[in-house]
Amino acid sequence: MLPEYDVFMFGLTRSEFSLSSVSVAWAKEWAKTNRVFYIDRPYSLRDMLTKIDDASFRDKFSALFLGENIYREIKFPTVSFTQVTPRITLPINFLPEGNLYNYLNQLNNKVIEEVIKKVIKDYDVKNYIFFNSFCPVTSPIISKKIQPQPLANIYQSLDEISQERYIARHGINAEYNAMRLCDIAIGTSTGLCDRHARENNREVHLLANAADFDVFENAINKDLPKPAEFESVTKPIILYTGHYSDLRMDHELVKRITKAFSDADVYFVGTYEKKDLINHGLHTIPNLYFVGSKPIESLPAFLKHAKVAIIPYETNELTKGIYPLKINEYLASGIPCVSTSFSNDIRSFEGLIYISNSHDEFIENIQKAMEENTADKLSERIAHARENSWRTRIQKLESIIASFVAGEKV
Repeated sequence: MLPEYDVFMFGLTRSEFSLSSVSVAWAKEWAKTNRVFYIDRPYSLRDMLTKIDDASFRDKFSALFLGENIYREIKFPTVSFTQVTPRITLPINFLPEGNLYNYLNQLNNKVIEEVIKKVIKDYDVKNYIFFNSFCPVTSPIISKKIQPQPLANIYQSLDEISQERYIARHGINAEYNAMRLCDIAIGTSTGLCDRHARENNREVHLLANAADFDVFENAINKDLPKPAEFESVTKPIILYTGHYSDLRMDHELVKRITKAFSDADVYFVGTYEKKDLINHGLHTIPNLYFVGSKPIESLPAFLKHAKVAIIPYETNELTKGIYPLKINEYLASGIPCVSTSFSNDIRSFEGLIYISNSHDEFIENIQKAMEENTADKLSERIAHARENSWRTRIQKLESIIASFVAGEKV
């Protein structure tokens, strides 16, 4: 049995990210029972150029440059955790591997070490775990210089890092080392776990993405009004939630969907790059809409008033390692889902969602999903999502941590 402990979360995604985020989801669920300190990925001097007009960024100046006022409470409807803002760091990703890069990266790592020491002192931290979520370049584990040491250093792999061009530059080697040095290695998909286990000759535990069930079941249990974006819509709505990724999305399939269902409106709710829409000729399609970022708490209303949810991903090296965060969110909301067959993990949902091996089959499955949305199918989706909540993931991880603390090989 574990002693009472705090959680230090450090992820690629910062704590104020408004969309569904794996590291924020873990932090929110943990905060229901534990103190959580979410150490934001440091801003660099380069961010000064791109974010200087952002009021929330300017509000952090005293933390970034003076190391003062580094704590803020990040509040959600039912829970909160402590955001920790480190000092500003040097932009070094453009540098090649070598002595200069290594030296400057050590300086950046010291920024994280210093803020962790401060949290431990200011909050009288005794027992804690350190959870690095897909940020291997910076502080993949807690330095031995820091006391007390964590109960466990945990590293989580989220995606095929070689396919994310910006972080792949230094991230490939860094993630290999993170997987090798951490106490507990976890991955969000079978593909990632298998690859890392093979490369590092160690066990990598599958802790797939889950859903905030209490939030998404509101799509079924509450009389949520239509979002403002849907108020004047009279056609059936086909919906995708999340970032419209140029690397993940099958753009030609998206076009096929809009043509095949010209009597429906297709909505993408989430961030996107306007240049991607222009490059792929998506910006002029009359029944295709890109809404932009929405808080996770507002997504159930969008899902409630849509007919079917879609995951139109390309099948490639990046997506074969993906267990999409949105799949259990869709199931928890009760909406039928149609997906391409891009990974072993998505194929494991066969029977709960409609898996498509071609564009033609995807179109056929959307029609089926609209026509076959029975009460029995709805119940099956909800039951599966309930078993895949973030609380069940934490319980599984706590069992692994307890084994490690007891001296067992994990």
